[in-house]
Amino acid sequence: MNKMFLLGALFCCGCATYNYASNVKMISFDDNVQKGQSVGQVRGEDCTWNVLGYQLGGLPTIDRAFTNARFGAGGLEAAGFQQTKRVDGLRYVNNVTTKNEGFNAGVVAKNCIVVTGMGYK
Repeated sequence: MNKMFLLGALFCCGCATYNYASNVKMISFDDNVQKGQSVGQVRGEDCTWNVLGYQLGGLPTIDRAFTNARFGAGGLEAAGFQQTKRVDGLRYVNNVTTKNEGFNAGVVAKNCIVVTGMGYK
């Protein structure tokens, strides 16, 4: 009986990934350990839109938000309407914070994961 309860509890309590980070010291995108040149504050986001209750595209993810921050992608890339030119991106980002942003206007809604930090090349 105890084994059945434990097995049932394992199936009910699955694993989950979380799309947030707070005060992360550094996220590196390559293996170069030399200090880079600061490019200032960077911001990347991944968004999804809802129109009349229908979600356009998949849920926003933190990895796409980091990719957009690394390559300087704008709002069209974050919404999936344009491809980012992946040339000469950031090497690392310090003091990383993520948060959820967006709005809900009833008919139209926007949900985003936003990544901010100090970027270095």
